[in-house]
Amino acid sequence: MPVNDERTDEQRWAAVGRIVSQVQTVTHRHHTFLERMGDASIKPMTGLPIAIAVLLLTFGFIRFVGEGLIGYVFEPIFDIYAPLVMKLSELLGPGFVHDVLIGTLIGGKVDYVQSMGLLTTGLYVPFAMVLPYVFAFYLVLGFLEDSGYLPRLAVLIDSVMHRIGLHGLAIIPFLLGLGCNVPGALSTRVMETKRQVFIAATLMAIAVPCMAQLAMIIGLVGKYGVKGLGIVFLTLFMVWAVLGLLLNKILKGESPEIFMEVPPYRIPYWGALLKKLWMRIRFFLGEAIPYVLLGVFIVNVLYVLGIIEFIGKITAPIVVGLLGLPEEAVGALIVGFLRKDVAIGMLLPLGLTMSQTIVASVVLAMYFPCVATFVVLTKELGVVDMAKSAVIMVTSALLVGGLLNLIL
Repeated sequence: MPVNDERTDEQRWAAVGRIVSQVQTVTHRHHTFLERMGDASIKPMTGLPIAIAVLLLTFGFIRFVGEGLIGYVFEPIFDIYAPLVMKLSELLGPGFVHDVLIGTLIGGKVDYVQSMGLLTTGLYVPFAMVLPYVFAFYLVLGFLEDSGYLPRLAVLIDSVMHRIGLHGLAIIPFLLGLGCNVPGALSTRVMETKRQVFIAATLMAIAVPCMAQLAMIIGLVGKYGVKGLGIVFLTLFMVWAVLGLLLNKILKGESPEIFMEVPPYRIPYWGALLKKLWMRIRFFLGEAIPYVLLGVFIVNVLYVLGIIEFIGKITAPIVVGLLGLPEEAVGALIVGFLRKDVAIGMLLPLGLTMSQTIVASVVLAMYFPCVATFVVLTKELGVVDMAKSAVIMVTSALLVGGLLNLIL
């Protein structure tokens, strides 16, 4: 416009409007289905049902893939490996070295779950029991990330997570922990502060049972129907919520807000998805498995030396008096440090009542992580923080188990 233009501001804007109308075409555009789904999955009223449906489908897929890999890939591989182990067992003969490397022969044969040897259970647990579920979880996790749903889930539950000192991305270690606590422990690195890592790791180890343990709990308590299973899982959820609130109040420090882009929904590019899956699996193999083997070795040595049996005798009065369990359950609780799902299986022949079964299942889920998770958590938290977390685990497990014994 000329410098000496004497038109009013209203006239100038009217001129601008005429120019814009000549060069711009405005058309009405409806939201696409994916855009409507994107909006619906963030709003609480519609987002929560969508989240429940997605999680149910996720767990169903993970269990299907994990069990398929175990049954059709890893178990046949370890069946081929078994004769080599038996040959080595014959060469070593009875003794300390045999007990550490091979473990106890069950019925004259290697039982990869119960033998507890470094070359038997030590290899079978991370590769045949953990890795299949880790593979399935990372595959689904990558799909949820690249499709754009995981950021929406994090935003949806962000306000709830802040009440326990975390933010929405804490859903990742809890989701992974349901498959296996080892990758769940590793994924606490998504938290920004040491305080958040401690809270997330402690809550996951106490109140988030892994897939193998879930299956054993269902097998043990399932005969009592929805009532028995409902008490177990409701108790674990209440422990997660109450303990999270307490830790948030007690532990000093800040919990940063979540800052993340919420991308539109899109179909993942499978090349990038598989490459990311391979990077995560390679990281798991390099980071977790050496520490799992170290943990199995240390615990096995303690078992061979009779130290674990000695601990069992010391804790028997607490197990019988406070928790109301039979003295034979002490062995299951001790074995629970090695493999919780195996420990729950050891309770089956004891003829426990419904209340004893519920108490035992809850205490086993809470009191201590399995040796694999314990070693990885020690690496992530450090020795001092892991010791603090262990005290919280044992104390809360005894308190909750004692209360359940009184109530039931």
